[in-house]
Amino acid sequence: MRSGALPIGSRLNKSHRGFALLELLVVVAIIGVLLGLLLPAVFAARESSNRAHCLSNLRQVYFTFEQYAHDNKERVPIGYRRTKQFNSMVYSDTAKRWVLFGVLVQEERLPTPQILFCPSERNPKFQFNTKENPWPRDLTQPPSANIQSGYAARPEFELPDDFQNPPPNMAGFKLPKLRDFARKAIFADTTASAERVASRHVDGVHVLYDDGSAHFVSKTLFADPLDRCPEPTFPPNPAWNRYQDAIWAAFDLAR
Repeated sequence: MRSGALPIGSRLNKSHRGFALLELLVVVAIIGVLLGLLLPAVFAARESSNRAHCLSNLRQVYFTFEQYAHDNKERVPIGYRRTKQFNSMVYSDTAKRWVLFGVLVQEERLPTPQILFCPSERNPKFQFNTKENPWPRDLTQPPSANIQSGYAARPEFELPDDFQNPPPNMAGFKLPKLRDFARKAIFADTTASAERVASRHVDGVHVLYDDGSAHFVSKTLFADPLDRCPEPTFPPNPAWNRYQDAIWAAFDLAR
């Protein structure tokens, strides 16, 4: 054997280690490609399931309001507070009252509070029982923070926080009746701003109509007025009311 030459076994071992590393890199690359192909399908399947769940939630919300109407001379707390971007609240810590959707919560009419929240939602401010949107353990005690629903009511009628004692500018107030929403959209994923649409189904929203039917409405049908609406501010700004009206008018046309 020449001086300095490696034994044949050592050369073979180095060659084997080289091939093993190459094989490992090939396997990793193949796994990466497969994941790249499979993950979009997994996400699509999950979103499809979430959309079906979301539609089910909206229908349950509708049936709950329908029962409320049956027990209250056809009148329902469907509307908005102050400005039309404020149409998804459950509890107002400022007013210290259950409002809008919260009226049904206070009367313990909801089969489960989770039906007020979209399963695709990624913003914790509109998810069920998060730090940013806590759900009270005991409904006999007032919550200690604002509570937002993941869904919005049609912002056509302004509702006072106290139906029995409305402010002077709303003297003689009465809740709207379900028939006031004939052939109109009643509930939808929240559309107060483009950011709120982007945090769940992205390319559109689910909308429920007066007859209990519900379906997906593409964002292309209401993108222009939606993009003009910034995140709601406090105090509420009525400057965006007309754009909210345009969004819901687009929902009506998409029936």
